[in-house]
Amino acid sequence: MVFERADGDVTTNEYKSFIEHLDVQLPPTPSNNIGNVMVYERVGGATLHGMQTFYSFTHDNRVLDKAIEWSDTFLHARNDPVTGRMQWTGKRELCWPNKETNDVLALYSGAENGDVIEHIVNTAKLILEDSSLWNQTAPPDKFDFGATYLDRAKTYVRECQRSAETTIVPWYVRNTSAGYRLYRPDSPAYVKFFNETGPLPWNQQQCIVGGLLRLAQCHRLLNDGNTNIVFYEQITRDAAAWFFENAKLVSVKGKNCYDWGYLAVDDPEEHREDTGHSFYDMYVLRAYDANLGVQRVQLQRLINTALFVINRGSNVFGGYVNGVTNQYREARKFLHYPWIEMSVLDKRLYELTANAVLVSHEFYDDIPVEAAVLYAKHYWATHEPEPEVVDTAKPAPARLRPLSRHDNEWPLLALLNRHRWLTVGITLLCWLVVTLLLKVFRRSKTSAVSKNQNS
Repeated sequence: MVFERADGDVTTNEYKSFIEHLDVQLPPTPSNNIGNVMVYERVGGATLHGMQTFYSFTHDNRVLDKAIEWSDTFLHARNDPVTGRMQWTGKRELCWPNKETNDVLALYSGAENGDVIEHIVNTAKLILEDSSLWNQTAPPDKFDFGATYLDRAKTYVRECQRSAETTIVPWYVRNTSAGYRLYRPDSPAYVKFFNETGPLPWNQQQCIVGGLLRLAQCHRLLNDGNTNIVFYEQITRDAAAWFFENAKLVSVKGKNCYDWGYLAVDDPEEHREDTGHSFYDMYVLRAYDANLGVQRVQLQRLINTALFVINRGSNVFGGYVNGVTNQYREARKFLHYPWIEMSVLDKRLYELTANAVLVSHEFYDDIPVEAAVLYAKHYWATHEPEPEVVDTAKPAPARLRPLSRHDNEWPLLALLNRHRWLTVGITLLCWLVVTLLLKVFRRSKTSAVSKNQNS
């Protein structure tokens, strides 16, 4: 594909190259979800997402029809309730298994199912938002999902609703005094097989609320009176609120930013979030777009984090959201597509992410990245930047630091560097041990000399 330059509107060559790529170079539609290919993988779920992003600002029916073809295949690949695979619940759940049948975790079925639902139902949403499509004949109906665009959209919503209310909500949503919270299942069967407990990681939470929010939006568009609309929106609202409550407000280069962990922790250092996983955290933007309590200033702090913390200059990005790179998380050449999609809120983020995509040539065959950068490019060609968001909050002293010699140290050294009291304690202990050994050595030496003299 082609991305000629970051400024101006989408060019004819850029537009044409995307369409031709779908026609000629598009990988085969995955037939199953093994390896989460229908979730975030570039040749699967991310590709479908890229088609939806491109259609959202072009309304090119060629792209929508391709998205329908992929959505049909995704839905058809769902586990069959009669002949399908058993899951950890002891049932043939309406899920998308992501492990091979001979895998030691073959019974696993997790939060990632929510993202498959989101991909399918987002296609329905695009159809339902344009009533002129409804009665037209949709692409070939291979699986009896409906002849017209409206029929196809209704099938997506109905079937994914069945999956959500049986495989997602009963196991992952908890009603607490603080609101709805997303946790790993506390069922003994789940714990026995997977030995996991506690809050879901933020990226997996966005998988779940993405699917639930899309269902709520489609039910509203259909005006079908579904009783889950407010429920699903509240789960989405509460998940976003929990994320921002847990993120640590820090000041870097005079800008308010966030530092956060992979999941809800008291200190991000307990389980730091890496830049690779952070791109799914950025789907909290959906709650903002749906007016579900997310404030514009909160998103600006995430944007500032990308601009002033993760960004290390010269199109290099830190391996973690605090800007650090080490032997576990290498530096990155670009920020992934949800970060790029968020750049419609701040032109500086667009310029940063677009230039990185241009230099890295990630646009060549990465459909979601190409779609995201063209989407944001078109936005800024047709919109003027808004005044910078005023943020008067006063954060605690920043814990973030620039890259240093410690960024490539071994875990023990990193631990000692962070906790100087531990270093002092270990030093004292070593001193005591050496002192005792010296005393023993001296006594042994004295005894040996005495024996020598007697001899």
